[in-house]
Amino acid sequence: MALSYFDCNVCVGQRGLKLRQEKWRSEDVLECMDRTGIAAALVYGGWAKDYAPKYGNERLMEELAKSERFYGCYTILPGDCGDFYDPEEMLADLRAKGMVAAKMFPKSHYYLPDEITMGRYYRALEASRIPLLVDNLEIDWRDLAELLKNHPALDVVIQNMSWSEEHKLLPYMKAFKNLHIELSCMQANYAVETLVETVGARRVLFGSGLPKMSVGAARAFIDYAQISDADKQLIAGGNLARLCGVKLPAAREVTQDEIAVEASLGKPMSCFVFDSHTHFLEDGGNGGGGFAMIKGDLAHMEALSDRMGVDNYAVAPWLGIWTDCEAGNEVALKMARRSSRVYPYLLIDPAYVSDVAGTAYHYHVEERFPAMKMFFDRTRVRYNDPIFEPWWKIADENHLFGLMDPGSYPQYLGDVEEMAARYPNVTLFLDHAAAHWLRLVEYAELAKKYDNLYLQLTYTTVTEGSIEYLCEQGLAAKTLYGTDAPMRDPRPQLGWLAHAKISVEDKRLILGENMRRIAARCFAK
Repeated sequence: MALSYFDCNVCVGQRGLKLRQEKWRSEDVLECMDRTGIAAALVYGGWAKDYAPKYGNERLMEELAKSERFYGCYTILPGDCGDFYDPEEMLADLRAKGMVAAKMFPKSHYYLPDEITMGRYYRALEASRIPLLVDNLEIDWRDLAELLKNHPALDVVIQNMSWSEEHKLLPYMKAFKNLHIELSCMQANYAVETLVETVGARRVLFGSGLPKMSVGAARAFIDYAQISDADKQLIAGGNLARLCGVKLPAAREVTQDEIAVEASLGKPMSCFVFDSHTHFLEDGGNGGGGFAMIKGDLAHMEALSDRMGVDNYAVAPWLGIWTDCEAGNEVALKMARRSSRVYPYLLIDPAYVSDVAGTAYHYHVEERFPAMKMFFDRTRVRYNDPIFEPWWKIADENHLFGLMDPGSYPQYLGDVEEMAARYPNVTLFLDHAAAHWLRLVEYAELAKKYDNLYLQLTYTTVTEGSIEYLCEQGLAAKTLYGTDAPMRDPRPQLGWLAHAKISVEDKRLILGENMRRIAARCFAK
C-alpha cells in the first residue's frame, strides 16, 4: 500500500549559520520529496526564525508559490514591542496568506511562552482551530504544561525532540490529549510501536527536518513500523491534514531503484546488509545509562533486523559501553554463542581491567571476538595510551577491526591517525562521520590518507546529502552502514541510505559488502 506522506517539519529559504554544503532552496526540497515519494510538506521560512517573523512570513509567500505541494506554516511572536501583530491582526494576516498552521521560537526570539506573554495568541489560535508547532529546545516543559493545561482545545505539536527523552515525553502524552509528537529526531527504539500502543496513532506525526535531515530516514521509520496500515497512514499524513484542515494529498510512489522501492514498501532488503555498529542489551533489557531502549535485547533486535533484512551485526553491549565492560563482554559472548549473526566488539576499561593483554588474548584469540571498541567518554583514557598497547598488538596480528568513538575526545583525529599508521592491519572506523558537515569533510580527507581508515555513518541527524558527498569523493568502498541500535531505532538509519541519491552499486557496498570484506580479513592467519 502506497502511503500519502505529508511532512510537518520542513524549512525553506535562507537561514543563519548555514554550512556551505547544506541545502536550503525550495527546489532542493522538492527534489528530495520527488525522489522519496513525499506528497506534500508544511513549510516555514528560514528568515522567520533567524531574522524576523513578519519579514519571514512575507518571504515565505514567494516560496509557497513555487509548488502546490507546499503548505504554509506561519511564524508568530508577541507584538508588544511593535515588531509583530496583535492576535486578531495575526489571524487576519495568516488567513490572507492562506497558511494552515503556526510555529513559534520562544528561545530564539527571546520571549517567555507563558500565559502572560502569549496567552492571548494561544486563545486566538485555539478558537480558530489552528495547530501550533514548537521545537523541543525552544520551550521549557513547565511552560509547555501550562500551555496545554490552559488551552485544551489548542493542538500543540512538539518537533525535533530527541530519542533520549522518552521518559519526559510519554507521561506528558498520557496527561495532555492536545499534545502531539513529530518523529524526525524521536528515533527511540520501537518508538512508533510504543507510542501507538500507549496513546494511539492520532497524535503521532511524520516529519523529516528537511533540508538539513534526510526525508528517507524519516519515512523508513513508518514504512517498517509494526502497526496497521490505517495507523501508518494516520502518522504519514492523515493526522497533519486533519489538524491543518486540508485534504490529504494523493500518494506518490518511489521508483529510484530496487533498494529504495523495497524500503518504501517496508520490505526486507534483498541485498546483503551488515550493521557495523550496535549496542544490544542483555536479555530482557529495556534501557540503560538513564535512556529508555525499549525491546533492546537480542531477541527483539533480531526480529526487527529480520523485518529490515539485516543479515549480520557487530555488537558492543550497552552494559559494557556505559558501566561494566567485563559483564558486557560476557553478554556479547553469550549473544555470539546464540546467534551466528553476532560479531562481538571487545571493551576494556583500564579502571577495572588490570590484565589488558590477558583479556584481549582471551576474547580475541580464544573466543574469536573480531573487533575492538574504544569509547573515550566513558574511560577518559586516550586510544594511544601505552596501557592499550598489548591490545593493539593482538588486534594487528589478527587483522581485526575497531570502532573508535569521537565523543568529546579533543585529540581524537590525531590519535586515531597515529594508531592507523602504527597498526596498518587493524581496520579502524571513524565513528559518526556523517553527524554534521564540518566533521564529515574533515573525516573524509583523513580516510583518503590511510587504507585502513573507514567512515561510519550513524547519527540522529541523518544529514541530508552526506552520503552523496562521500560517494562523490570516491569513498563508497570505505563507508559503512551502522545504526547504534537500540540507543536509536535502526530503521531511520536504513532509510537514510536506502533513499540516498547514489548508485545502487554504491548502496550495496555501504549496506554490507564493505563490512563483509572487512570481517573476512579477521584472523586471516
